[in-house]
Amino acid sequence: MKHLKKYKSFFESNFISSDFVDLTLGVPILNLDINESLNLFYENILKSIGAEEADIYIVFNLPKEEFINKIDLDSLNNNVVFINSLSSIGLKNSTLQSTDDLETFVNKPCRFVMIYRIEANELENPEYILFQSWNETLDKWEDTKVYKITGEIKSFYDKLSSKVIEIIHGGDNYIYQSSNKNEWILQNIEKENDTFKRYFRRDEFEKFVNDNKFTFEIK
Repeated sequence: MKHLKKYKSFFESNFISSDFVDLTLGVPILNLDINESLNLFYENILKSIGAEEADIYIVFNLPKEEFINKIDLDSLNNNVVFINSLSSIGLKNSTLQSTDDLETFVNKPCRFVMIYRIEANELENPEYILFQSWNETLDKWEDTKVYKITGEIKSFYDKLSSKVIEIIHGGDNYIYQSSNKNEWILQNIEKENDTFKRYFRRDEFEKFVNDNKFTFEIK
């Protein structure tokens, strides 16, 4: 199976052949950067939890004139008026989290705060997520957005931190998973052999895929 697409266009679950052509140049791509191919748009991570964008001022009863220039997550999450406003409607905020502090596959730095029911613990599903992504062109954080969470938050963290590649070869399949970008582990270990080893380091795995004519699916 050959797919005549540029490898940088693959960002979600797609079949990819390591023997394919860059149509802009008409020549084979010899070196596939697996980690670049695995990068996720942050919108897809939000989609995984059924995130529905809402109006931050309406949802949290914030006076727009007071917060219009204060909804950056650094300041918002420590703002007493904001915290009290959350409390008044039975909600509370988590600590600020950043994708830079995690081993993630997201395509740009992002940071977020979870909003829970006031009686909930942080093992429960949050009600909302406050989210900012980094704008490389302007060299600053985008405006904070709030999303209602309608799915399971576990999907959010799974999308951030885990990727699966299924290699199809010789009528068989070999499933590798990575949770840290640096190591790929064979999941169907009963198929381990001299070619398809149980563990690959990042560089080894890229060389392994590029040196062979595999078709694989990114999940």
